[in-house]
Amino acid sequence: MLIRPARPDEAAFLAALAVRSKGHWPYPAAFLARFARTLALTPDVVAANDVNVGERAGEVRGFYTLLHRGVLAVLDDLWLEPAEIGRGSGRLLFEHAVARATAAGGTVLEWEAEPYATGFYERMGGVTDGWTDSPLGRRLPVMRLPLSRGPTFSTV
Repeated sequence: MLIRPARPDEAAFLAALAVRSKGHWPYPAAFLARFARTLALTPDVVAANDVNVGERAGEVRGFYTLLHRGVLAVLDDLWLEPAEIGRGSGRLLFEHAVARATAAGGTVLEWEAEPYATGFYERMGGVTDGWTDSPLGRRLPVMRLPLSRGPTFSTV
């Protein structure tokens, strides 16, 4: 999988990909329609943030959005085409996001997890650190991962 920066003109495609990805789980159509209306992935958002896509053979298969807030990095999106789920693509995108967050000086990665994806995030090393109310009327786990800053050496 090639991972590259998203282009602003891909925003609508990425938003639709997010809806297809969430549709992999057993959500009713009305819930997915509400989810689609809450997405704020516009060309301006893509241009102003750290949004990266993963592609195979020139086709976008997934993406993530990383928000840099000093030592806190927020994984705002991580979505895959349904056919990519379970094929290692999520791991590649997640590890890429971790590396970018660390390189930018982040010491903690935090995200609100899709409830059906918590097992994946736990395998990536994330732990549930709390809960938050989503705009879709449900509770979401807030997960965190401490970021490694590389080896440290004592001068004692």
